[in-house]
Amino acid sequence: MHTYILSLCVLLPLVGVLVAVICPSTIWVRRFALVAAGSEVLLCLYLGIHFDVDDRGVQFTERLDWIPELGVAYHLGIDGISLLPFVLTGLLLFVGLLARSAPRGEVAGLLAVASGALGAFAARDLLFFYFCTEAVVLPLFVLVSRGALRPRAGLRMGLYGLAGSVPMLVAVIYLAVAHLEQAGQLSFDLADLQTLDLPLGVQSWLLLALSLGFAVRAPLIPFHAWLSAAQRVVSPGVALVLICAWLQVGAYGILRFGPTLLPEAFVAWRELLAVLAVVIAVYGALLGLGQHHLRAWLSSATLSQVGWLLFGVCTLHVSGLEGSVLLLAGQSLGLGAIFLLAAMLTERGVELSSGLGLGVSAPRFAGWLRFVVLMVLGLPGTAVFVGKFLVLIAAFEVWGGVGLLILVAALLHSVGALWLVQRIVCGVDGGRSVSEDMRWREAGLVASLLVCALALGLAPGPVLDRVSGSVDQMLIAAQTGGEPVGKE
Repeated sequence: MHTYILSLCVLLPLVGVLVAVICPSTIWVRRFALVAAGSEVLLCLYLGIHFDVDDRGVQFTERLDWIPELGVAYHLGIDGISLLPFVLTGLLLFVGLLARSAPRGEVAGLLAVASGALGAFAARDLLFFYFCTEAVVLPLFVLVSRGALRPRAGLRMGLYGLAGSVPMLVAVIYLAVAHLEQAGQLSFDLADLQTLDLPLGVQSWLLLALSLGFAVRAPLIPFHAWLSAAQRVVSPGVALVLICAWLQVGAYGILRFGPTLLPEAFVAWRELLAVLAVVIAVYGALLGLGQHHLRAWLSSATLSQVGWLLFGVCTLHVSGLEGSVLLLAGQSLGLGAIFLLAAMLTERGVELSSGLGLGVSAPRFAGWLRFVVLMVLGLPGTAVFVGKFLVLIAAFEVWGGVGLLILVAALLHSVGALWLVQRIVCGVDGGRSVSEDMRWREAGLVASLLVCALALGLAPGPVLDRVSGSVDQMLIAAQTGGEPVGKE
């Protein structure tokens, strides 16, 4: 079973898409999709349990020559860095399908997007990674465009995605051609591309091209305009797969490829990137201070969290990289829970805005909202707290007191979030009220994400044990940059 388990994980949602296309019964399509997503969760848990902590390389590998003449292969495998987002994608898909009774078209779109995200996280061939990231653009465009309030939201997101795809494709092809010149054959395999000897100037341009592609998805300034429009119109299920297939993939690309494929350039530019990360984190926090709607605050919160993640990667330190992996997971779970709450209230005809007085008309919603926002901010005992703590340790050891400037972003982010939540819960607006408080089923969906975040925060040891080996390998690859990195 080890041999084909990753292919099973990637292809199982596509079977659900096929069933959704050929089966006329919406009820049976939903049932099959839930069975497929539940099986996906079990397979992902199997991967996590049977992941060999002592093996620092890639595990569960599969390889099939796809286009041998062009050096393209169907090559899958996961390591400690890709394991966590891979598992979370399966979980978010399952929760998204449970969130509401979606029509057939939406179910098919959710499954297709999740399959592309799983393929991207497991890809060990750079062109196959690019193919998986681009495969989700069309279904996401359709899913987001279904929103009646902002029909252009999907178009804006799709155009941004395609604009970022062009420089990324150029970088992918250049790396393969460079391998042809140096080794005599085309190859998109990540292990082969990491052996390339490229000048610093070439690496810098390639780093810029790849970063543009990932910056649109993560998102980073100034490529974040699509997020505010998209997240206001999507359903709970679409919101969750948007996180795993778009936001997570973008952040994962920054974490995965910069320090390993282009180490000299990343080491040369990492201090400037760290400054940019602080600016992004502070800018996102400042945006959050002026928001009156929770959905609008989500966009600024995403910016701030991605700034933290990029800052951790720039430290090129064991603690910083491990913290970035945990931040990626914590951000996905926390933002996913808030998306669920916001979408549940939108379906009741109410927006989470200041002055709502949620604590009076829907006290259960108010209680969950308070806790989820605290989790996103980094409540002690959650994954975000552990991730930020590790990033701060790395920043202090690498840059001294200057590295702690990002704490300004954390302070501003907390002030804006708590102020907004206080106005949402305790404000008074006699013209609006929630017709129905949170149902137990809805509370169970939100609780499933919170339990995972608390488990990662209270007992991060098993996850860090699986991440540490891959982080060590990443730091070894970055050593070619010419300066010591990764000191503990």
